[in-house]
Amino acid sequence: MNPPHHQTAPEDRVPLGQRVIYGTGQISNIILALAIGNLAPFVLTVELGVSAFLVGLAMGLPRLWDAFIDPVVGYLSDITRTRWGRRKPYLLGGSIAVGIVLALMWQLPRGWSEMAYFWYFTGMSLVFYLAYTFYAAPFVALGFELTPDYHERTRVMGTMNFIGSLASIPMAWMFAITRWDGFTDGVQGARVLAIILGLMVILLAMVPVIWLKDPTAHRYQKKSAEATSTGGKPLAFLAGMKTTLRNRNFRNLGFATFAFFPGLILIQNFSSFLVIYYIYGGNKDAASVLIGWSGSLSAVLGLLFIPLVTTMSSRLGKRRAFMICAAFALFGSLIKWFCYQPAIPYVNLIPGPFIGLGFAALWVLMSAMLADVCDEDELHTGERREGTYSASYWWIVKLGLSASLALSGVLLKFTGFTEALGA
Repeated sequence: MNPPHHQTAPEDRVPLGQRVIYGTGQISNIILALAIGNLAPFVLTVELGVSAFLVGLAMGLPRLWDAFIDPVVGYLSDITRTRWGRRKPYLLGGSIAVGIVLALMWQLPRGWSEMAYFWYFTGMSLVFYLAYTFYAAPFVALGFELTPDYHERTRVMGTMNFIGSLASIPMAWMFAITRWDGFTDGVQGARVLAIILGLMVILLAMVPVIWLKDPTAHRYQKKSAEATSTGGKPLAFLAGMKTTLRNRNFRNLGFATFAFFPGLILIQNFSSFLVIYYIYGGNKDAASVLIGWSGSLSAVLGLLFIPLVTTMSSRLGKRRAFMICAAFALFGSLIKWFCYQPAIPYVNLIPGPFIGLGFAALWVLMSAMLADVCDEDELHTGERREGTYSASYWWIVKLGLSASLALSGVLLKFTGFTEALGA
């Protein structure tokens, strides 16, 4: 006789309205995650003529700084005690700070030297990622706390990533928007767009800050910094990190993501330059449209695949579902080689569905499995350390991402690419 299908207890269900409110905060997260990668290569290299090698460094090095800040911020949010709980004060302050920095960092003038652009952008990126971490790490941890149920977590993460995928669609058109005829050039377009995006980040982040019900807030009211939900003392930062990295299941999740995500980003960074200079012979306007359609297709299909991923997770298990979806993403990445065809440019869209399925599985299933790891950790430590685990996970992801961003500039330069030569 087959065992009965798991039923989520009524008290562990997260109402759809609350899932949507939490997911609205993910739009801010997506804007922040994509803004630099979707603008820097085009504005700095294509518009201002900064070396692709320097742009790769300017994008990669601050990510290293960001990666080491993450665990500290996660730990701070775990031990924070306020009348609003642990996470919301960080969401409030972090979103306002990062929205302002996002708007300021793209107010680039023309006429600077290549190194002046490099140092300005690198410095502003360091400040940007510091502020971004104070929003993102507590935001992710808050999602883990919304329900203790194994399958309900997948639904929460599915809703969040569905809404986030909606935001990814217009973000794919950032380069095309900066090329709009109403702007004098792409640099002015980036200045105006950055101000709009900064305001959106702040306003959308206020939705979960104001309206999301934190089910754990009552346990973390302002009291002794040593007090926890179990009455014990929180692990010291270094000891807590050591305990986190000792967890075998956590290491497996980190390794799988490190092997999967940065590789896709590396391919994506190369793809944009091949589209502009190989497929379209340096025609930026035509290339920006194909890049927009490519990103939109991947985002839309990733969005449509989320219900499929959650169903696969319920029927096959999270681990097996992820492995199947990752195999499709690998296939999509491999066939990109054959899809750079100047005679038929839009064949470049073919890999999108396969890669979109992989991204959908990565963000939905890895987040859900990481929340399960937090439950396992509580059995051993007696503490809820969602902030430390989510931040440590993103620390691993960002180390890989930093390497891939820096490596993309190095490899592009190694191929003999020189932006001054155009096509």
